[in-house]
Amino acid sequence: MKVLVVGRNGIGLMPTTPRKARLLLKAGKAEVTQRIPFTIRLTYQTGSAVQDIRLGIDTGECHIGIAVTSNSQVLTAAEVKLRSSMEKRTLMETRKSYRRSRRYRKTRYRHPKFRMKRRRIYIQQPKGKKTNHWQTVGPAVVSERPEGWLPPSIRSKVDHHIRWIRRYQRALPPSLVTTIEVARFDVQRMKDPSIHGELYQRGRLYDYENRKAYILAKFDYTCPVCGHRFDHSHRARLHHVTYRSHGATDNPDEYAPVCEKCHVPENHQPGNILDHLRKLCRRKEYREPAFMNILRRRLWEAFPDAVFTYGNITNADRNSLGWEKSHANDAAVAAMRDTSLQHAGQAEDVLYIRQVRRKKRSLHEANPRKGRRLPNRTAKRNAKNTASVRGFHLYDKVMITETGEIGYISGFTGISAYVIDFEGNYLSLPGKTYRQISLSKLRLVQRQKGNYIFQTA
Repeated sequence: MKVLVVGRNGIGLMPTTPRKARLLLKAGKAEVTQRIPFTIRLTYQTGSAVQDIRLGIDTGECHIGIAVTSNSQVLTAAEVKLRSSMEKRTLMETRKSYRRSRRYRKTRYRHPKFRMKRRRIYIQQPKGKKTNHWQTVGPAVVSERPEGWLPPSIRSKVDHHIRWIRRYQRALPPSLVTTIEVARFDVQRMKDPSIHGELYQRGRLYDYENRKAYILAKFDYTCPVCGHRFDHSHRARLHHVTYRSHGATDNPDEYAPVCEKCHVPENHQPGNILDHLRKLCRRKEYREPAFMNILRRRLWEAFPDAVFTYGNITNADRNSLGWEKSHANDAAVAAMRDTSLQHAGQAEDVLYIRQVRRKKRSLHEANPRKGRRLPNRTAKRNAKNTASVRGFHLYDKVMITETGEIGYISGFTGISAYVIDFEGNYLSLPGKTYRQISLSKLRLVQRQKGNYIFQTA
């Protein structure tokens, strides 16, 4: 895997080999500027002759493929794994429960997100005998969200894509050609392949009186649990297939008509009839297609000089080369799109990068008295976000001396630590049922900085 090089004047040069980078660092002719990707900066003046070099990016909801190519050869490749949306959703639901319980006790005041405000507007030609062009409009909800606002979970992923692309662009020559693979999805056609023309302007409830009529017609006026048709003896009740406690909305696809004889509390219990109905009527999620449509437009605005391609083109080129499906290979094929692919070679090593959550951002615990022998009369909270213990820091790369396994510290408990592998699975000592590992049985391999852990393969 090549090492990126930046000249003394801050302009990117051609990547070099790890051996030459080590010699330059040892001789004091270069210094490390960033670790991911590993980049050095020369401390002496040199030439700036560069070859044809390209940067390929494979975008995705949770993965980013990156490849730097030159003369149909992959110089360096990486795959970045972002935090999943479901992980963030679980944390937000937990935060929601904390805030709801906080409203019923004496705590800090949290300002409302929206506020009612009377606005003054300018009228060119006032009506009647009024000569004042400025008139006051009644109370309206005024949001402080700027134009182009995105939810934080989506904004975070968009910013990560832009940040990683610019991180490589800064360390590569100015003649760099950046090719970004994006995707375009028609969610309406994914739901109904026969949709066309003015049908795009009609919703699913267009020919129905209300939502209940649509749901009954969808299930042919039959209870999916017992199979009886709805009548005066089997009245229909709209049942949330996904419970509201699990994030269900009023989307018609979240409902199923169940007769009142089947819609009883006993059937709502886990493992019973209605629980199986949720698995049978599970609707398809369109979170990823919607995100990719947003990401495509944001990348157009952020990188107007880049070359954009689509997944079907990359898929055909990758199949012609006989390469296996991976984000790094897709990025490499996208970078070599306009070059000869007959002599293209894959990357020997790939740098795998995973985003981690370093801090617990909740201000209050759900139960402040948990684990305390005496009543918590002073409302004292447990210490959180412990950054280091005895020289070990969060997400340091360590080795368990007894087993030789390599892992990362994900948290501390006293003089022990929790250690996970790169995939997030907990490591433990042989013959032990608990996860904590004493710090005396860990040896530091590499110090980690930032919100990423990485390994090569």
